Amino acid sequence: MKPFNRSCNLMLFTCALLVSALLVAGTARAEQKAPTQKSDDKAVRHERAELLNIPLVWKPTVTISSLGAIDLSAFQNAKIIVKPFTDLRLKPAEIGRNVEKRFTDKGLAVTTKDNVAAWLTDRFASILLEFDVPVVKEGGGMSIEADVLKFFVTEESTYKADVGLKIRLRSKTGDVVWEGMIAVSNKRWGASYKADNYYELLSNSCIDVVQGLLKNDAFIQAVQKNK
Repeated sequence: MKPFNRSCNLMLFTCALLVSALLVAGTARAEQKAPTQKSDDKAVRHERAELLNIPLVWKPTVTISSLGAIDLSAFQNAKIIVKPFTDLRLKPAEIGRNVEKRFTDKGLAVTTKDNVAAWLTDRFASILLEFDVPVVKEGGGMSIEADVLKFFVTEESTYKADVGLKIRLRSKTGDVVWEGMIAVSNKRWGASYKADNYYELLSNSCIDVVQGLLKNDAFIQAVQKNK
């Protein structure tokens, strides 16, 4: 019986050594992963900080020339002034939010340090000019002004932008000759919580708003009567 006991003891000792080795190896792997996790967390915090108080950047992925043709005959000999827009949103600095909860259990806000209404006024005038609509800074017969009601991107499984302007066309005497809401929505895929994706969607949506206005029959008729 003694040889048998020695054999059992040897087997038990060998098993104990194997278990100990596996535990040590597992601990080492865990320690190697820890710095990576900390690095990932740091990257997320850094990325989050970048999307707070970011500047507004014009970054469309479409061009005016790629859009369908629009009849602009009503704008011949018209001179239009684009007056400063008014921001009526409850949170003027907030332009987007990540709600997919990939990085935290709370939504991640996207805010801007820029004046959204002023930025939109400038972009709106520039887009009209790209459509060959005569825009002037002074001496115009008509003027366009707008209230900003929507300017926001929601990021979940995809990015979704909603831009809405309540636009008024005023005659030379200052009377409102047309008023209407132009609202658009756009979606696209993109990497999580990236500023460029917010910029691209908001820029594309601005172009769509202007295009929608130039296709609005009531707006066109008002231009024809008051130019």
